[in-house]
Amino acid sequence: MRSLSPPGTMLRATVVLLALLLVAHAPMLLNDGLFMDDWLVLKPRPDYMIDIDFLLSGAGHPVFYSYDTIANWTGAPVAVMVALAFAGILLGATCLVLTATRLDLLDRAEAVGFALIVWTYPGYQLWAGKANAVYVLSFGLLFVGAWLLTLAFGAHGLRRVLLRVAAALVFLLSFALNSTIVLYAFVVLGLFVAIWRNGDATHGFVRRTWLAAWRCALGYPELMVLPLVYWGALNVWFKRIGVYAQHYGAHFPTLGELANGWKAFFITSYWDIVVGALKMTIQAPAPLVVAALLVGAALLLWWSEARPTTAKYTVAAPLLLAVVLFLALSFPYLVAGLRPSSLHFYESRHLLMFGLPSALVLLGLKRWVEHVIGPKAAFALVFGTGSVLSIGLLLNTYIFMQARTLKQEALANDLANRAQPAATVFAIDDGFVDYPSRHVPFGLAEVTGMLRLAWGDQPFFGFALRAERPTILQEMEMARTAPGSAFRHFDPSGPQATILFQPGPGAAPNQALVRKYYACRLLSRCDVSQLLRQLAEVTIKPGPIAGIVPLDRPKADAMPSR
Repeated sequence: MRSLSPPGTMLRATVVLLALLLVAHAPMLLNDGLFMDDWLVLKPRPDYMIDIDFLLSGAGHPVFYSYDTIANWTGAPVAVMVALAFAGILLGATCLVLTATRLDLLDRAEAVGFALIVWTYPGYQLWAGKANAVYVLSFGLLFVGAWLLTLAFGAHGLRRVLLRVAAALVFLLSFALNSTIVLYAFVVLGLFVAIWRNGDATHGFVRRTWLAAWRCALGYPELMVLPLVYWGALNVWFKRIGVYAQHYGAHFPTLGELANGWKAFFITSYWDIVVGALKMTIQAPAPLVVAALLVGAALLLWWSEARPTTAKYTVAAPLLLAVVLFLALSFPYLVAGLRPSSLHFYESRHLLMFGLPSALVLLGLKRWVEHVIGPKAAFALVFGTGSVLSIGLLLNTYIFMQARTLKQEALANDLANRAQPAATVFAIDDGFVDYPSRHVPFGLAEVTGMLRLAWGDQPFFGFALRAERPTILQEMEMARTAPGSAFRHFDPSGPQATILFQPGPGAAPNQALVRKYYACRLLSRCDVSQLLRQLAEVTIKPGPIAGIVPLDRPKADAMPSR
């Protein structure tokens, strides 16, 4: 294992890649909003009360608990989580390029294009999610561990020991995203292949394979036991209970379940992306134009780096590996009975690593096309087009998430500026659902969090009227009393009110709204608070919520007051 790249050209490759990623993910720096479960584990301000013990006593996420605790302790959890996400993106991409080029798997241009596709994958819509920044960091740490292991393979003495210890610790932290263990298995498989290639060629295939497996297990025992140690610790000290044990009820799926599950993952992770790109090209192509300018500028810097690939297997191998990796990455979720969805951004959280199969497909296509039009044109056509679509759709997702943040802030600010009505259970009748721009109804944690942010630490419970079933109060009562529940501070039994949340005179489609917000915040062309006041009109109607089945449990508490 050795690098054939001069230090100067490798540095240039890294700088180009990091510059592209920084620009592509720059909207994350301006989005300080919380989404979905972020409201349960992060404190938007110091006096906002949360209880994240459920991460230890119910959900079995000690690493998540540690990150969230530290972030809240700093007093700036949003900034900490954004920093973690960028660390995962930049470190992961850099180590992916370094590992691939050092092992001579990819040339410099291919490595940059490959990493760019992986780390701008738009099927994962939660790049701006704050608590899920731990996912992004974990994914990045896996590639950091692979790079350290690559260095350790050729090292000796104390340096080898230190590199292996560091790699093991980094891999262990990467397991915070449990499904990275699947990719970890591929890393260990790569280690086995490296040992096999260094074996004695005079031995027969069977003996050489057996010896390589034996040396891999005995020579790297820490890597063999690492997943067992992690899962053992979870099941002994941080065992999932209650709804979390049911949510991850592992079972071996039938062939029919596997087929339907893989179909769902394929549609969500790839087909919907292509359809979304076509719709955006017709309806609102601005992000694609920005992406094209960005990638075009990078190609001008990187055009001369593409090199021809001569080995015959280099076309088929990436395509075959893409299929294997897709099936393997989705398998743990199918075992747990989980499915992704492109309709709700939160349900895309299972797709973070699925940029790898798409990058492998583009790699295979590039190597096939280069035999017809040459390596430089093939690189520009395949990876250039792929990068434009990936970054364009990524920017569009950031626009949607920023618009969602603005709507949340508009509602929370309006509530904070008025007296709390005699109610603690609120349903939001969200008029933005009917607005001609993408919008997803707010979740339970989001609505309840905004109520507590506006009116203080009280046993509120809020939900979006059109997003929940009529039995939502009964369902929440069961969820809050379940062992290890994250909803212990939600109380669905109090007096009720309905919040009418309608588009105001300043409402606009997502792209126009976010452009105006950027102009206000970056160019001082307007006042952000004024923008929020004009964005929505809020009306509160106390009284029973229409269409919701009442909760029988009596409520003895006094009416709240502000």
